[in-house]
Amino acid sequence: MEDVKNFKIEGWRLGVGGVALASGFWLLSTFPWAWWALFIGGLIAWAVVFQGHARAAFSMPKKLWIIPIGIVVYLLFGLVVGNLALKFGLNWSANPAAGHLGLLIFKIPFMLMGEELLGIGILEAARNKGASLTTSTLLSALIFGLMHVFVYWDGSWFSTLLHVLLLQGVARLIFNYVYLLMGKSIWGSWLTHVGVDLLALL
Repeated sequence: MEDVKNFKIEGWRLGVGGVALASGFWLLSTFPWAWWALFIGGLIAWAVVFQGHARAAFSMPKKLWIIPIGIVVYLLFGLVVGNLALKFGLNWSANPAAGHLGLLIFKIPFMLMGEELLGIGILEAARNKGASLTTSTLLSALIFGLMHVFVYWDGSWFSTLLHVLLLQGVARLIFNYVYLLMGKSIWGSWLTHVGVDLLALL
């Protein structure tokens, strides 16, 4: 994707994009039939916020070998963190979709592209407004982690927040850097995200 600092994003565009993403996420979280909502909301947000520049993010990814590395790094990290959580007596909730891969296999690609449009969109919008790469990707990871709170709610704010920030938040950091390392192609982070979720849901 073209460096976002090379063009100006008006404030109203960010507002409309934020509403589109928030609406898509709310529909996805509220209604089982709205599995497509964040994907559609994300497409609308990108079209409004990044306009024609958005097409560059859908270019062919470079360095395809980064994808399996990203998947393995996250799965190993998740395994270590999960075992440590058990040792400290934390009763973290499993993904409610685990074991139901067959029912979701055709929906997952669209749902995860919606999450990528949200995560990468926050990263690039923050950079456009002058935030550093570190600040932008941390903001993206924080929001991405927090949006999973009610999916992994275990009855404790401390435990749930620790869970989503350490696992989903760190996953977002990995996906963001895969995106950047693969030539700012959202296909790279999306393929990595799909690989992680498919293996996690088996």
